[in-house]
Amino acid sequence: MKVVSLAEVKKTKNLILTIGCFDGLHLGHQKVIHAVISEARKKKGTGAILTFNRHPRSLTKNIQIPFLITPKEKFKLLDEWGLDLCILANFNQSFANLSAQAFCEEILKKRLGIREVVTSSSFRFGKDRTGDIELLKKQDISVKVIKLLKVKDEVVSSTLIRNLIKQAKLKEAVIFLGRDFSVLGKVIPGEKRGRVLGYPTANLKVVYPLNLPGGVYAVRAEVNGKEYNGLSNIGFRPTFNGSAEHPTMEVHLFNFAGDLYNQKIRIVFKKKIRNEIDFSKNKSLLLKQIRKDKEKAKKILATADTRRCHSEALAEESLFSKKYGIATSAQRVDSQ
Repeated sequence: MKVVSLAEVKKTKNLILTIGCFDGLHLGHQKVIHAVISEARKKKGTGAILTFNRHPRSLTKNIQIPFLITPKEKFKLLDEWGLDLCILANFNQSFANLSAQAFCEEILKKRLGIREVVTSSSFRFGKDRTGDIELLKKQDISVKVIKLLKVKDEVVSSTLIRNLIKQAKLKEAVIFLGRDFSVLGKVIPGEKRGRVLGYPTANLKVVYPLNLPGGVYAVRAEVNGKEYNGLSNIGFRPTFNGSAEHPTMEVHLFNFAGDLYNQKIRIVFKKKIRNEIDFSKNKSLLLKQIRKDKEKAKKILATADTRRCHSEALAEESLFSKKYGIATSAQRVDSQ
């Protein structure tokens, strides 16, 4: 898949396009992306997405919206699924001020020369979200409308998933996301207190706001293509006078020996074990608690292993196997 900025993109013949932030690439997004790829193959065109370098509401509403996925991770998944082109727009004030009519004329028709837009029935665009599917049709743009996806009577949305993750409801989030929630981070130097305690930890720098509540989690870590079980702590380290303004994220990997500094590792969150505890008045209790946390995490992750084959089968469906497609989840999915 080719990734190109909107400023540099050239007109592409038979461009089949979808538009949006697509944060998380959840099951609802996957349904739309699959339709784009399918339409492009049928019409011998180019399947493409126009997406943004930031969440629109972070600018228009001036609020911080935690990403469910980094841009690089998004590009990787889209490429694996078979999309041809990703067009990345700089969502700045000038872009946000484009009227819906101007967006159609200047971006979709003049710059991209699109043949067809594939989108969900809730699609809105342009300044103040005044543009809709009917406006696209009035511009002589062909539109394929994909019904919103429902799972367990809930419309699948990034907002719903963010709210679940914010409450550490990770098992429920998987149902809508289609995979475990994970965070990609770079290992940076820490204070090495974990090593002194006999539980060395890797401190992670994450380039986007974390949406998870503080506490200790059972996790899996992906390091250089290998998986390790572990514990992760997100919080302010009150036991060691940590900052009250900047939460940290650290992970202890089971059965791992090696240097992780400057490496990028993915932390897959399976279940929250407990809230963060202040042991500053009795630090001797910290070591006992870590032992308890580790044993609990081992049990959680062992249980998760027994469900793995089934989870992988569901993941395969979400990657749009030609044989089954998304419709094979009919027992748990009810489309509007």
